[in-house]
Amino acid sequence: MCFRPPTVKKPKKCPACGTLNPAAIKVCNKCGAELPGDTLPCPHCGVQQPAANKVCKNCGFNGKPGSGDPAKHK
Repeated sequence: MCFRPPTVKKPKKCPACGTLNPAAIKVCNKCGAELPGDTLPCPHCGVQQPAANKVCKNCGFNGKPGSGDPAKHK
């Protein structure tokens, strides 16, 4: 079994060619396609989005009670 220290980020998979790249780079080493940034799931609806987002692009949840569209909640 292999264990990764918690401070080491997972490699990024290129959406264009599937190559695994180091977490710190922004373009694929093999094909040059732009790599996705860090994402987190919305705690309200679960949709993945950039970690820097303050408001969910899917349901509008902003961390405050009552925010977010209940119709879009999974």
